[in-house]
Amino acid sequence: MTATSDQEDAALQAFCDELTARGHQTRITCNPDRDQHHHLTVDALIDIDGEQWAVDHCLLSRPPQLPPAMKNAEAALQTRLDAIAQEHGRMIVASYLPQTGAVGQQWGTAYYDKLIELAKQAVTTDGLVGGDDGFATAQAVPSQTPGVVLVPFTDTTGNPLTSAQIDAGLRTPLLEKLDGQLKRAKEAGHRTALLLDQLPRPGTNSHTVWNAGPTTIAAVTQHILRDHQQQNPKVLDQVWLRPATPASPLVAPSVHLLIA
Repeated sequence: MTATSDQEDAALQAFCDELTARGHQTRITCNPDRDQHHHLTVDALIDIDGEQWAVDHCLLSRPPQLPPAMKNAEAALQTRLDAIAQEHGRMIVASYLPQTGAVGQQWGTAYYDKLIELAKQAVTTDGLVGGDDGFATAQAVPSQTPGVVLVPFTDTTGNPLTSAQIDAGLRTPLLEKLDGQLKRAKEAGHRTALLLDQLPRPGTNSHTVWNAGPTTIAAVTQHILRDHQQQNPKVLDQVWLRPATPASPLVAPSVHLLIA
């Protein structure tokens, strides 16, 4: 088993448990994507009250270029900032926007150089100093244990709106599913459901938009679906969400129906 299949299994079981709690007879019949002989490639076929549903699991991910961008930022910042912190006996907290894509390649180094300059200003004032982009800041306070805390603004769109962050990571994989495994399942006569998962994948560099609420996630997902349906038949019957911080079962279900 892998981290991917383990998380899929946990999410799909949570989905079935929620349906069972609602009074439905629910059973996972097979996992087509793990069977090279199966004609479908969705993550699960689930029998719900005698009807076969094709269900595909999808992380509510940040864009895939984010993890390497964060590593590049750490390589550019950590050692230099730590030297400043040690020299001045300060704890430095530096926030930044990871630089990616064409823009990041063009001025990523210069961006991080600017953050170093902000840190130099911060240690002389023992305050918070902000950059021009609204993301880069450096704060310094006296400390007997000097060091550095890097706080990446985990978005690669340069947009503070949560909806823009969701769209940046979700649009491409969702459209691929709508034109691929979910489309084939619909054409085979199955009801279809998408299970969005807000929990990050353990032991990996997977990052999710963990701070988004169900209403915002539903609105962005619906917008992507409408864009797709402008030129394609409807593929999805339902969209569900496994939230990052499930509430008590007495307060809210561990899996929510977002779109029906």
